[in-house]
Amino acid sequence: MTYSTRPLILVVDDNEDIRTLLQVALSREDYDVTTAISSEDALRKLSVLSFDVAILDIRLPGMDGVHLLREIQRRWPDTLMIVLTAYASLETAVAALRAGAHDYLSKPCPPSEIRRSVQEGLAKRQGLTRRLELMRALEAQLTEGLRVLRGELTSVTSPSIGEAPASGSAGNIVRAGSFIIDRDRHEALLGEITLDLTPTEFEMLAYLAERAPTVIGPQELARRVLNYDVTEVEARELIRWHVHHLRRKLEINPDQPHLLKNVRGIGYKLDIT
Repeated sequence: MTYSTRPLILVVDDNEDIRTLLQVALSREDYDVTTAISSEDALRKLSVLSFDVAILDIRLPGMDGVHLLREIQRRWPDTLMIVLTAYASLETAVAALRAGAHDYLSKPCPPSEIRRSVQEGLAKRQGLTRRLELMRALEAQLTEGLRVLRGELTSVTSPSIGEAPASGSAGNIVRAGSFIIDRDRHEALLGEITLDLTPTEFEMLAYLAERAPTVIGPQELARRVLNYDVTEVEARELIRWHVHHLRRKLEINPDQPHLLKNVRGIGYKLDIT
């Protein structure tokens, strides 16, 4: 997501006065604002336009706001989500935050508070994006420097057509099914396709490939990949988020994964058969 153009905001509320108020207030802050009257209307518009922010009510006709949050999080995880509701409660606040909401505001809410929430959310997202880009650039420079120092300038070759790659590792190259992972060059191949992975996604895939087809529990993944020592419940939530993003880059249909599978109640494994 880039911020070189005016941020695009989707306001979802069945109250016309609220939609108009937010559209006017946010448009004055140099945002492009689109409105939707229901969750179904919002999903149609999200399928067409790439929104930076979605501001939505909890009580909506048809699909409620919490289900809409979950659907946006699943299909458009880069969209920042803010809840604005007249029916605030601890239960809905917890549900909204668990579903990925950036903020939870109660009606009536001053326009200045809504603008603040949008600005802080966009600034945080922009900062994370910039840090990630910097990390990738630095990592690429370090990897290239190591290659030069070691004289490792030969390219990684994939198995010949018809040859089934073996599972396991040779040096810093891991082979598992159709995966070839070179830790020195920080490169991951699926067949002949180079995967564009974040550092965390790369480490998770590499560790699962090294252990394939063993099922790895969330706590072990959190400890080995993220260097986090957390409870089982915390690990499940944390690893599920990273698996969700990794599947989007590995699977033809992330909702029906064939490569990165979940073994219910145990953990995750790479299917290399």
